[in-house]
Amino acid sequence: MAKRASIPLLLLAALIGSAAAAPRAPLALHVLAALACGSVRALVARPRYVRRPVTRLRSTIDDTDIEVDARILQAKQDLLERVYAGEAGIPVGEPPVLVNADPCDEEAIICEVDEDVSDPGHVTSFSAAAAPARAMTAAAAIPLPDKEVVFMDALKETVDVDGIAGTVGDGIALLFGDTVRRRLWTRADYAHIHAVSGAYFMVLGFLWLFTSHALLAMDPAAPLSWHLDKPLEASIVLMGAVNAVSAVPMARFSSNKLLDMSDLKANGFTFGGAGLTLMSCWCAWWFSGGYPSFLLPAGPLFFLVWTLVCVGTTVNWEVMLQQNFEANSEGGSKKAIAGQRKLKKMSQDELNEKALLYRLASWPNLTQLLFLYSISTPDAAVWWAQVTEQYPLQGVMLYHYGYASALGYALSMFSETLRDRKLVSLRVDLIILLIGVFLPMVSVAFDAACLGDAVTIKPWEYWRQFQGW
Repeated sequence: MAKRASIPLLLLAALIGSAAAAPRAPLALHVLAALACGSVRALVARPRYVRRPVTRLRSTIDDTDIEVDARILQAKQDLLERVYAGEAGIPVGEPPVLVNADPCDEEAIICEVDEDVSDPGHVTSFSAAAAPARAMTAAAAIPLPDKEVVFMDALKETVDVDGIAGTVGDGIALLFGDTVRRRLWTRADYAHIHAVSGAYFMVLGFLWLFTSHALLAMDPAAPLSWHLDKPLEASIVLMGAVNAVSAVPMARFSSNKLLDMSDLKANGFTFGGAGLTLMSCWCAWWFSGGYPSFLLPAGPLFFLVWTLVCVGTTVNWEVMLQQNFEANSEGGSKKAIAGQRKLKKMSQDELNEKALLYRLASWPNLTQLLFLYSISTPDAAVWWAQVTEQYPLQGVMLYHYGYASALGYALSMFSETLRDRKLVSLRVDLIILLIGVFLPMVSVAFDAACLGDAVTIKPWEYWRQFQGW
């Protein structure tokens, strides 16, 4: 079977190549060239899958061998096999193929196991045609564990090692270590859309933000000629939105259902991460100068959505925090129903840090609603014309605010992902969250210091609710 390349990686490579070959060509032409290249691509080949009796699981989180019930592990192996065979209701791959290689290939399987080749049930290779039937027969014969098996957990433990994705994974391992590759570069991220869009958004996004502030510091009059809806700026904001949306399918921790409201941890990623990032991207788009006029009447609807996101995020984090307090008071023996692992006993300092982390990730978001009200009213265009007449560079400052907010939310949720995958500690996560919270404030303060009377940061001087009309 031919190796196949990841869609976003091919498109990104084609877009960069096209831009390098014809830097002065319109952005639309580059996009068309990238799409033409992507039309001949093929999906990344699924990893080899070998089924064998299991007595021990090697954890991809801490590289330790975990002795567990062999029947439960065997059931998990069978479920994984059904996932790859496309028989679990999730079209994520192809049927297993004939394998005549080492059955303990750690690159191709998520666990390293003890096996007995004398066992009559031991299978190291089988035909693709017979694989689906065998998978169904084996899964039906072996009783499943009482707890629901979350397929996303299995995908998060399966490293992508084939095709261009495998090559990129090797590069990640070379730069950041194999542990980072195994815990982040997995099959959970379909076609690695989330990783590619996130890298584009955060790397180019921070570079653009710092560069624009540097140019503004050197020449405060420069923003008068800026067009914040140009292709580069628009592509960065668009990639931020793609990165936010592509995180939603991976946010499944205690259930296989998408947007399961009982999975509180998933809600944190979906609403606190994806929702708030989308809200900030929308805000930046509104002040870019390229926001379409036909969307202005839909302002109240957008405001309702962002209100639900902000309020829902705050309530969700508070419920999770309360569960952590209750579990800690019971000595860590209680397992939260929020999609979290079994909670260990924490010190009071650790618990206080977690409370600060959760509340910094939720309560400040409510203040944004007061500001967003101004651009959500039906007469927002009239209000904005009056503001820019008095403060001509107000749009630059508020674009920076929305833009930096989106980067801050993306950065904080990336840190949450790293902590979930045991790559950073709670303390590091808290520090990164603080950076994300204060980034837009620092951006606004810098703009106000450089632009002087051309902008204002006093809400009563420009917010819609203080205008008296």
